Amino acid sequence: MTKDRPKPRHKRLETVNLVSLSHKDPDGRVDLEIVGRTLDLSEGGILLECSQALPSENKEVEVILGIREHVIKVKGEIVHMRDLDNDYVGLGIAFQDLSEEAARIITGFMGEDEG
Repeated sequence: MTKDRPKPRHKRLETVNLVSLSHKDPDGRVDLEIVGRTLDLSEGGILLECSQALPSENKEVEVILGIREHVIKVKGEIVHMRDLDNDYVGLGIAFQDLSEEAARIITGFMGEDEG
């Protein structure tokens, strides 16, 4: 871990899961709908790899995340964005108001993939 990055608050699991992301402009109109994949997952959020950056300054997004046979719909906030080596963009998304059911699914999935 480099000195520049704060220590993550949640354990992260490197995993590839499909994600649909919807982003709205400041006026509430959808300005981006895109499919990407997770590079990692935690109980607090995801690192999403996608093909383009957000078109406006609004940090709120809605994601639909596939985990095994489950589909989780959750609101999130972009907490960081960076260019990746493969010409894609990495979006760090913190979950907002994660339901108990969604949290249980994520925690269970992370426990299955340990070891």
